[in-house]
Amino acid sequence: MLEIQTMEALGNEFIVIDAVTQSVNPDEEPNIIKKCLEQFNFDQLLLIEPPTDKSADLKLKIYNVDGSLAENCINGVRAVALYAFDENLVSENHLLLQLEKSLAKIIKTHDALFSVEMKDFSFAKASCDIANTSKLEFDFEGKTISFEPVAVGNPHAVVFQEIDSEKIPEIGAALQESDIYQKGVNVGFVSVVESNEINLRVVERGVGETLACGSGACAAALCGVKNGLLNSPTKVNFEKGHVLVDVYLEENSFKLTGGATYKEKSIKISL
Repeated sequence: MLEIQTMEALGNEFIVIDAVTQSVNPDEEPNIIKKCLEQFNFDQLLLIEPPTDKSADLKLKIYNVDGSLAENCINGVRAVALYAFDENLVSENHLLLQLEKSLAKIIKTHDALFSVEMKDFSFAKASCDIANTSKLEFDFEGKTISFEPVAVGNPHAVVFQEIDSEKIPEIGAALQESDIYQKGVNVGFVSVVESNEINLRVVERGVGETLACGSGACAAALCGVKNGLLNSPTKVNFEKGHVLVDVYLEENSFKLTGGATYKEKSIKISL
């Protein structure tokens, strides 16, 4: 038997598995995803492990529902932080979490929100596995769609131009299926409300369109501030709530603040 938690953040649904206090065989992880999919609807499976980086408190492996590994999921990071603080996996009100390619510093605030701070974002094509000769645009049904690339631990394309809202899932999939991003991409579609507020929809790699995307919120704010379209901090609205993103271009860092909640605690599943 394996104990899991079902959690959510802004409508993103997660399966959280603690592989620190219970034994999880790495060879069984694909089977665990399959078993969970038979019983639950979720966007990502989040596996908490002991860190391999000595500076970190915990390590997080992020699985998409198709079994692929994701480098980052900031909504999922907040869910894991909530569980880690509740279960005393860390002793303070801050947590350094090791991700696939980066570290996230999480602080629990006085109002039960979590601030996730990360460094080393990049607007370079190479950081998103885009060939230097590739144009930052693609065609969809005879219309040219332009985008901004940014890596925030995972690759993103941010679209600021006006788009037919009904076509967003198809347009996102078209870029994902093109050969521009050689290892896939999360595609964000921004509607600017005012200089410090946007509405955002994201078509995620390995998932499809989701109700929210924390790393997508950071990617959109970073590109908007960089190009003078937005001011920091930026309120990013999704269908079921919002997060606040602070951008520090000179310090090469960003911070997202938002919450997370449990759906059901301590569910036992058989493998």
